Amino acid sequence: MKHVQNATQTAALLVHCEDQSGIMSAVAQFFADHKLNLIRQEGFIDAGRMYCRLEWELDERWEDAAALEAEFATSAAPYDAQFSARFFDREQTIGIMVSTKTHALTAVLNRTEDDYFPAVDVSFILGDDADLQHTADRHGTPFFHVSTDGDRLQAEQQQLEIIQRYKPDYLALARYDKVLSANMLGQLDCPVINIHHTFMPAFMGGAPYSQAYERGVKLLGATSAYVTAELDQGPIIEQDVARVPSGTSVAQMITQGERVERRVFTRALQKVLQHKTIVHDNRTIIFN
Repeated sequence: MKHVQNATQTAALLVHCEDQSGIMSAVAQFFADHKLNLIRQEGFIDAGRMYCRLEWELDERWEDAAALEAEFATSAAPYDAQFSARFFDREQTIGIMVSTKTHALTAVLNRTEDDYFPAVDVSFILGDDADLQHTADRHGTPFFHVSTDGDRLQAEQQQLEIIQRYKPDYLALARYDKVLSANMLGQLDCPVINIHHTFMPAFMGGAPYSQAYERGVKLLGATSAYVTAELDQGPIIEQDVARVPSGTSVAQMITQGERVERRVFTRALQKVLQHKTIVHDNRTIIFN
């Protein structure tokens, strides 16, 4: 499903390094030397480290972000700065993995169509429930069914072949309820972003809302994070909560919780696609 109406003639550069004299002057000098029209800048110091994001109007100076990065490397090298650029005049691609619950999937598809994200192509949907074909067809997105009921290693190999065929920029787990193995994560060439319910305390298993109801929780929550080999320990991108009034049924809690999950997941993907996240030491810096 392609949606490129939000392609813009802008670009963004993320830079971070140990806070030190001259780094911001070097960044500013690079922009001045190349006569770039800066339209937005945000930066701060946190725990002795400098983080900044700069957005500017694109011209014909560089063919792509890699070309800019190659030239900016000279300015960054004296400060051992880490950096990455993104050009928004071209679409980014997302692959989606999903199980039986479709609320997060449909939220991403709907938000893609209503221009909430920058120009993006949802390249494929990969699900372990064949009934998801109908949702994919409605949105004109290729769908692949891979059952995870049998040999998990064989299923992961089939999933990897599909993902590597499309080479998405990002892989979104839209309530995909299986754990990706460290072996599979090691073979993926893109960041993986997850959404899951988060309670205090955390409830494990297949019926978290029933457990939450029995414990009388007062808040429902959701967390979106980058996926790492260590389960549920990836850098957090977005979180939110909703209050649970007394008298709320399990069914109402599920509806309310799914609403929070949709909101958190799409916000997280928006930040990632807008090139507004930096991960350092398993911690995520988010720009406005």
